Amino acid sequence: MVAWFSTNLLKPHYGRPYPVHFKYEPSFFNHFMHWDAVWYTHIAVYGYRNSTVHIPTIAFFPGYSIIMKFIHIFVDKDISFLYILPAVIFQGASMYMLYLLLKALNINDKTIHMTLLLFSFYPSSFFGMSAYPVSALNFFAISVFYFILKREYLIASILAGLGTLFGPLTVFLSVVIFFDIVKSKKTTDYPKAILYGVLSVWGFIGFVLYSFYKFKDPIAFIHAQDWWGKPTLLKRISNILMLIPHDIPSHPISTPLGVYEFDHFINLLIMIAYILIIVFAIDRLPLHYTLFA
Repeated sequence: MVAWFSTNLLKPHYGRPYPVHFKYEPSFFNHFMHWDAVWYTHIAVYGYRNSTVHIPTIAFFPGYSIIMKFIHIFVDKDISFLYILPAVIFQGASMYMLYLLLKALNINDKTIHMTLLLFSFYPSSFFGMSAYPVSALNFFAISVFYFILKREYLIASILAGLGTLFGPLTVFLSVVIFFDIVKSKKTTDYPKAILYGVLSVWGFIGFVLYSFYKFKDPIAFIHAQDWWGKPTLLKRISNILMLIPHDIPSHPISTPLGVYEFDHFINLLIMIAYILIIVFAIDRLPLHYTLFA
């Protein structure tokens, strides 16, 4: 219900034309094929493009589209429900892995239940009911930390590598795996740390090699961001710190801290959230865990 209301009440503004020849089977589930879900589907059906003539879909990582490709091959038509189903499965699997992780940390049941409840309804949870890789990224990140805790570094590295097919943030899990192994300060662990660190980005390396083979540009997915109007990582961080609004319509909002534009206020909340994460985590977690947060 959260997903349905979110995608219907928060109607997106499409700044660029969607492929008009791209049709879905009419159904209730079309409501969950918003925003970039169309482009993940487009990649699955037509493959990647990277040019100023065609929309550079190489900007999107391939993991979710690969799953959609297999679905498309199997059913030979575009059925939105089947494209959404993997996200729902990943969302459920994320909940289960989070439960296992909290149990492994000896967290009491009341806190576990509250954590799972909050995880189910956090602001971006509706992506778990949309053809997006967000729930997959959650699953791989949580699973990697669980297997790191269990000292199952090989499994953690393989899962982290899979995660890098779905989005760039999971690349940083390799740093967590590397430092978790070398923290023992045994010289014999360094080769293993390097090996598992590299293994944990195998999906990303594969995507880079594909980009080089297909477009003669190993970081085409970065260069394509300009067409989509997305700022660089450093620019995004700068925008948050400086409370610079995004390119969306805004309006004034009164707060106990003063009057802000709405998107200024959202950026302020994000910055406060990051600070709180670091403050609470730094005394409770190893430094390399905190850095990932």
